[in-house]
Amino acid sequence: MSSPSAVADLLAALAYRLQNGNRVVEEELEQSCSSLGLAISELHRSLTLDIGGEDSGIRVLDAAISLMCFKAPQVFDSAIEYLVQTIVCVLSSSVNCKVLRYRNDEILQFGSSNLPHCSEELIEISKDIIDKLGANGRLTTLLFQAVVRSAASTSCSVIAHRNSVDRRNRAVSKLLAYLPIESSIEDHETPLRILFWYQDPLSFKEDISRILKDVVERPFLCLKKELFESAEWRDIVICLALSPSMFINARALLHKWFLLTGLATVFELLAALVSAIVDTISRPSLWGIPMQLASLLPFSDAYFPFQCQFLRILAGPFTSNSLVMLAHTVSVPFAVHGRQRRDTNCKPTPAKFQALDDKTEWALAINFPEWFYFASVMLFSEGNSLENIHHRYTSQVADACDVEDLSIGAATYIAWILNPVKGTIQESLSKSLIRVSEICTQKRCCSEAHSSETITGKRKKRDRLDSGKLKASSIVEDLVREFHSKVTSSFSYELDSRKTHPSLSSGLRNNFLVRSVVVGVLIGSPYSVTDEECEMVLHYVATGKVLAIKKSRISGFKQAKGCPKLTALLSNEITKEEAIEGARLVFNLTDTLESMCVSSFEAEEDAQEFINQFKLRSSKYLVKCIDRLIQLHCEEDGDTILNDLHIRLLQWTIKGPEDPQLNEDLDIITAKLTCIFSLV
Repeated sequence: MSSPSAVADLLAALAYRLQNGNRVVEEELEQSCSSLGLAISELHRSLTLDIGGEDSGIRVLDAAISLMCFKAPQVFDSAIEYLVQTIVCVLSSSVNCKVLRYRNDEILQFGSSNLPHCSEELIEISKDIIDKLGANGRLTTLLFQAVVRSAASTSCSVIAHRNSVDRRNRAVSKLLAYLPIESSIEDHETPLRILFWYQDPLSFKEDISRILKDVVERPFLCLKKELFESAEWRDIVICLALSPSMFINARALLHKWFLLTGLATVFELLAALVSAIVDTISRPSLWGIPMQLASLLPFSDAYFPFQCQFLRILAGPFTSNSLVMLAHTVSVPFAVHGRQRRDTNCKPTPAKFQALDDKTEWALAINFPEWFYFASVMLFSEGNSLENIHHRYTSQVADACDVEDLSIGAATYIAWILNPVKGTIQESLSKSLIRVSEICTQKRCCSEAHSSETITGKRKKRDRLDSGKLKASSIVEDLVREFHSKVTSSFSYELDSRKTHPSLSSGLRNNFLVRSVVVGVLIGSPYSVTDEECEMVLHYVATGKVLAIKKSRISGFKQAKGCPKLTALLSNEITKEEAIEGARLVFNLTDTLESMCVSSFEAEEDAQEFINQFKLRSSKYLVKCIDRLIQLHCEEDGDTILNDLHIRLLQWTIKGPEDPQLNEDLDIITAKLTCIFSLV
């Protein structure tokens, strides 16, 4: 094996040669024995298997040295290439494996045990050489990989002090700038990004924070699509899939940030990252992982070690029976983690802290937000499945599941997500949700009874009443206001009065997750919802504001006398922040609905038609939000947000058969966005 000083001498000689060019050749001609020649000779002796043989391989190196006497540029480049390849060979050969015996135990030690004492110097010199080799991408990559792998494999057991480890890690972190955006994944090698993560944990946090920063600054990114198509993000996802421990750390880090901030962007990124990892380990070849390496990927329990059974339900199809099963599972009293029970020196953790831990079932459940929205749909569906809701009144029971059990199960699951701590808050929240859902049933029954009555001896014609639409606005108004006063406000008050864990109160109080429950009315209600009612619900979920209801008196059959009517929301009544949140909500709900429909519909055409119906109802609100963003757009804001919005809108409109009513306003707003970019 070569000595560290020999490697350092050779690196220094290479750096000097790169700095001074062909002038070095003339200087070496005047010297009988150059420092470069001595360095190469020493390295050669260390690499030669037959140390005693004078002629074993010496002729090859002598021929290479003799070529250096020529002044042709290609010979100079050849000399540099020989030097780099020699250094790479030395660094690669420095890794060894040996058995250490301690008393009666044997330990297998693997690493570059000969390099640690000067690894900082090697890395510093290598950094300078990589800078000078910048034009030669192949040599730069070879040297960069060799240095990083050698430093990463240095055995920590031979480093005397912790300070040496810290200095070595800081030196390695300086090479991060040379890490390619998309690293090459080989069958037999660990990706360099993972080596950097282990050498410098701060680089791991920086990678995750950089993604989160982009998500915050670019609110209209489709995260699932971006994680797959962006080269750097995809590389990070693959590295997390190849290192389950790093994925666990990433999930715990984002979970902590979500509890501290309550930001919807953190919540969405965490869910998208978990979804990407589940997809990667189930379809590794699609993500570009070689088959041989993919066969070595562990099972899902390595990534979710504490909730294997729970994960199987969450990753399964969206059915009523599965929802009831989830509700039954979360109703079981919270169990203290096994490690804490075994550790007698560990101070007991309060239940409210345990319930929010990243290792709990609650932490896993919020990574699958589709189930939360599915529960909200089932809460207002009166026992109908999504497919039955689409066909309207074809069945009163979904998946052979009792209507009452389904309603209770949905309310139980939603209440548990909003407040995972067992107690009176969760119970009262569940009861309040059931009471709110009963408003739909009671109002609809009254509406149907009223429509069957006679006026002046004649029965009302059902077409003029539009099958209950006449009373639908009052149902939505009552439901939203009841939910806002009895659920959202009372839930926040109880959290404040009981001084619950600050992360819980700040993360869930009056935020998007609580308000999102009423989204189920738009998808799961068995009666038709008008565009104005849809605006009211979407605007409330996005902003927390309940639109004012104005009473108008319009004569004729289209509108009965004195019937309350929702006034359409004007675009200039929306702030910039509200417009962003409103547009994001429509896009995200569409993606969520598409995920639910995959396992809820037998015919793909029915699923697409169901999704298009939601798009049709929500398109007017979406157009108003986008139009407001265009009105408030200024040059200082840049074009990134509108560009992402334009791309997202095009993706949102091209799916499924064209609908003239759906695309008319969308074409106008798309043309406005296109006009903005054409002027840039």
